[in-house]
Amino acid sequence: MAPFFKGRGEQLLGALVITLVLMGLVALAPAVARQLTLHPVVTSSPTPSPTAPPAAVLLPDERDKALQGVMTIANDHRFGTAFLIDTQGDFVTASTLVDGTTGLRLIDNTGGSHTVRVLGSDPMLGVAMFRASTDGRALSTGDSAAVGVNDPVVLLASPKIANLNPSTPATVATMTSTTLGLRLDDRPGNIGGPVVGPGAKVIAVLINPGNGLPIQLAQSDINRWRGQAGTSVPLAAFPSGLELRGSETTSSPSTGLSIQSVSPARVSAAHESVVSIQGVGFVAGKTLRVRFLPVSGSSGGFDGIAPVLVNASTITVKVPTGRAVQDYVIELINGDGTTFDSRVAFTVTL
Repeated sequence: MAPFFKGRGEQLLGALVITLVLMGLVALAPAVARQLTLHPVVTSSPTPSPTAPPAAVLLPDERDKALQGVMTIANDHRFGTAFLIDTQGDFVTASTLVDGTTGLRLIDNTGGSHTVRVLGSDPMLGVAMFRASTDGRALSTGDSAAVGVNDPVVLLASPKIANLNPSTPATVATMTSTTLGLRLDDRPGNIGGPVVGPGAKVIAVLINPGNGLPIQLAQSDINRWRGQAGTSVPLAAFPSGLELRGSETTSSPSTGLSIQSVSPARVSAAHESVVSIQGVGFVAGKTLRVRFLPVSGSSGGFDGIAPVLVNASTITVKVPTGRAVQDYVIELINGDGTTFDSRVAFTVTL
């Protein structure tokens, strides 16, 4: 019987030890739980990588240089935008601004007006080109393939036009082989304007609201039109809804003489009018003379009648009746004999 009790006792002792151990763990569990609650285990999380801000489409100096070649084209009824593409004075714009009109007027970024010669128009593509004699900086052309959907671009307009923003941010909404769809706040006067990408390179021409023609599609037309003599068109009337940002001051650095504005800037040929010329450095003298020189050619210039020096910044002069209906710039022969050709525009109307 002894072996039986011995084996049986060992089993009971082992069971007792296991029971005591389990009871001890149960007693310790609340304390362990409190410790875990008071001192939670902190797991370090990885530091997120900073997201690089999107690069600006244009640097300020790129934008300012490009705007030197963006001007305003007006027809008999409305105005739009055009941009210079070479040193010959060739401008690209939308065909809707050129087709079916009897007159055109290019307004540069000083407010001066110029006649144009139409070189060609492609109504199917919606693009046209004309030539004008004016200062400006030609824009470089690129390729619309340089951008993709949701990429930022910029629409440019003449900085002289109060009705428009010189640079309007836009986003590429859609792209096809023939169209660049844009999300932007454009206005009617923006039609014909350049859509530019990085480096201020022209990638499209705005031919309809929110719709750009990829510039590479117009390249064959542009190359062909460059060799054309073009057709001269009459000077269109100044659009009634067009507002300029002040009169550009022109001055002579050697003398300090400047002409800043003329008021009124438009008079009727039907009657004599008195206009006031504002500027700096006017002096009295027997040689004081005001001439009105035509913008579009050599004929039709005339002298103002009885110029009067009011003070060093104001001269009044009479514009006689019957003058040719066209645009003029003002030439001043100061009282000390100094001659100064300004770019301040003056118009005689019917």
